[in-house]
Amino acid sequence: MDDIQRLEKRIRVLERECQRFSDIEAIRKLRGRYWRCMREGLWDDLVDCFAEDAVVNWPSAQHFQGKEALAKYYKETHATLYDMIVPQGHNPEIEITGETTATGRWLLDNPVVEASTTIAARLGFAYEEEYVKEGEEWKIRRQKIYRVYRELVKMDSPRNVFKVDQE
Repeated sequence: MDDIQRLEKRIRVLERECQRFSDIEAIRKLRGRYWRCMREGLWDDLVDCFAEDAVVNWPSAQHFQGKEALAKYYKETHATLYDMIVPQGHNPEIEITGETTATGRWLLDNPVVEASTTIAARLGFAYEEEYVKEGEEWKIRRQKIYRVYRELVKMDSPRNVFKVDQE
């Protein structure tokens, strides 16, 4: 009986560890989807990455609370800022803090072309986030972004260069 109890305990530990790894991978996929939606201008899908009660703070001192405020900003303002954006997130530090909660830190390198200008920029940001699991899906509940660097490059002419073929 002692062997069976040890084996059952070991199985429970392995199940918890498998769930932890599964949750971490789901959060990585969430962030990948977030940056893909940003790149492709899929604003409704991007906003779906957030929890209903999300709070977002950006380096420009902009503060957004709730998905509705985020959707308004992305569709009316952010969509007009850049002709091209290619976010490249990396160096994740994800910590599962409970059955339905987690935290994460990410770095972002983000080449952009400012809308209808001859200005390109390489932007670097650090993200600190809290996640919540709603049903079976992880969402961003809190997001705080810090600017790390901004490098400007003058181009020869304005461009509309990055459109993903959806066919």
